[in-house]
Amino acid sequence: MSLEAVRAAYLTLLGVVLACAPTGTGDDEPNVQAEFGIFYGGQIQHRKELPLELDRTRQLQGFRLRRNPSLDASLTVHWELGKAGAGRLQKDSRGRRAAARRFQLGEAHWRPGEAVFEQSLPFAPGDPPGLWNLRVRCGDRLVLDQPFVVFDPRQREREQRALGDAG
Repeated sequence: MSLEAVRAAYLTLLGVVLACAPTGTGDDEPNVQAEFGIFYGGQIQHRKELPLELDRTRQLQGFRLRRNPSLDASLTVHWELGKAGAGRLQKDSRGRRAAARRFQLGEAHWRPGEAVFEQSLPFAPGDPPGLWNLRVRCGDRLVLDQPFVVFDPRQREREQRALGDAG
């Protein structure tokens, strides 16, 4: 297993542990359960890797938040979708060179009386494969920090065929 695969697996495990940790520490903070993955027949398929599929009728991914009991007051939901680095290399604060990451920011209001909030995050043309990360906040509380790998299914199929031909 490559170092990059081990790192991606570690980050995914860390995200799952953080997402499953109890979130309610006081009566004023809602206890929210968060899920991320591919929407499929009313369920969410939890995945560590997502194929880069632009057709929303074939695949649609996003996150779902649940609260039981439902909310008494409106709650602002913020999300930050960090996409894999693309473009020119830039130096970070330590002088290391890395590709600049692009971010998609969003905000919505979770209305009172609703126990479930869903947000789809479809891929767009030009989205790069690689390591992505999703962070979701309800009010001031972080409820989801989920790294995941986006891959090009056609490229992966070509690589697997090449490996099969070489054997």
